[in-house]
Amino acid sequence: MRAVWLTVNYGLDWPDKPFQDAQDIVRQQYELDQILDRLRKSHINTVFIQTRLAGNVIYPSTIESRSKYIKSPYAKVDYDPLAYVVEACHKRGMECHAWLVTYPLGRKKNDKASGLSDVMKQHKKGIKTLKKELYLDPGYPGTTSYLTNIIREIVSSYDIDGIHFDYIRYPDNANFPDQDTYSRYGRGKDKADWRRENINHFVYTAYDAIKSLKPWVQVSSSVVGMYKNIPGNVQKHWTAYYSVYQDPIDWLSKGKHDFIVPMMYYSDNLFFPFVQDWMAKSTGRYIVPGLGLFRMNEKEAAWDVEVLLEQIQYSRNNHTAGNAFFRVQSLMENQKGILDKMNTKFYTNPALWPALTWLSNKVPSSPLLIHAEKSNKYLQLNWDKVLPTENQAIYYNIYRSETIPVDVENSGNLVAMRIMENHYEIPIDNSKETGYYYVVTSYDRYHNESKASIPAYFVTGNFEK
Repeated sequence: MRAVWLTVNYGLDWPDKPFQDAQDIVRQQYELDQILDRLRKSHINTVFIQTRLAGNVIYPSTIESRSKYIKSPYAKVDYDPLAYVVEACHKRGMECHAWLVTYPLGRKKNDKASGLSDVMKQHKKGIKTLKKELYLDPGYPGTTSYLTNIIREIVSSYDIDGIHFDYIRYPDNANFPDQDTYSRYGRGKDKADWRRENINHFVYTAYDAIKSLKPWVQVSSSVVGMYKNIPGNVQKHWTAYYSVYQDPIDWLSKGKHDFIVPMMYYSDNLFFPFVQDWMAKSTGRYIVPGLGLFRMNEKEAAWDVEVLLEQIQYSRNNHTAGNAFFRVQSLMENQKGILDKMNTKFYTNPALWPALTWLSNKVPSSPLLIHAEKSNKYLQLNWDKVLPTENQAIYYNIYRSETIPVDVENSGNLVAMRIMENHYEIPIDNSKETGYYYVVTSYDRYHNESKASIPAYFVTGNFEK
């Protein structure tokens, strides 16, 4: 997995401004296309699109209002940005996961444009205020059902590949004002354990709801980068388990998450041993370390680019399932040459996602009767469709090699991935004579890949075979 968080809040990554008229909609879509084209060229294969921000969303919802950062309150036209992002990602062979900010609701204000008024009307008994910030109270029984309704709405309405939770934790403050909730619902339990149970209950409920609708939709969370303090590290750290009552290892071990993305925005001994710790506790599910590109900023830690390159290499050495990057702007600006160096050193070829074998290990059938022919300046490949299973889509991957058998384990042979149709055009250069064997594999929503088709051979130059 090579993922990015695409931030909508405050227009940090996209869009540049909310849409108000038809021209703004075209501009928003163009901006997104430019970002995705650049990411695709760099072989990024997953986008976490910020879908729920702070009690508001980017799509037309029956539950919460539209974010003022995506749609102007004065807009006289409308479109569905989430539908556009999902389709745009899929056209480029990329996965699209809906990223939801879970409990925080933003600053305390009754701003109709923010959407908070809608949440407060529906769920006012389950909202707490801490330092002028509003939060859904994880201990209030209605919170889980409220959030699950939003999740069901998204999963039912959009062809997303995953639901990705953020801020799925208590605020980092022991004074979170939930004593009344604890007194009523705590049943004498230790308060810290009770808080963790509240979040766990939401996770279990959300996971089961998602899988009941579309079992292939992946469930993940961005979690605090350190689970607990580790042996030999005497310094006390901000941890998921103790500081914010977040227990992602419980979610993995109980099969209620498909992968987690620890936000490992640290360096040296605050990074390397904790990667090992996450991997040791992963119980067979996937760990995708989240790397803080923003830490290169002078106002942050002013990291040298080599710090991040070393972290990518270390993630690979320890067999993580990939990396996620925060945030997109650093890549778009190629800050300190990070994008160029990632492309040169690590992402020279496209990459497929690791298989979700605990969800399904059924391998789809191989495509048959692949046919290659020249069409103007393109090679046109066609093959028979593979019948889908379990009411889910089947995609295709194309590989080529100058020799046979074509090695589909070699990413250098991967030409195109997650193709939605049973045909594909590849640009050809007739100025030189080159012969390739082409094969196609089928690929399902669980990332299971078939064996390769029978190869088709094609020669460019003054003649074709």
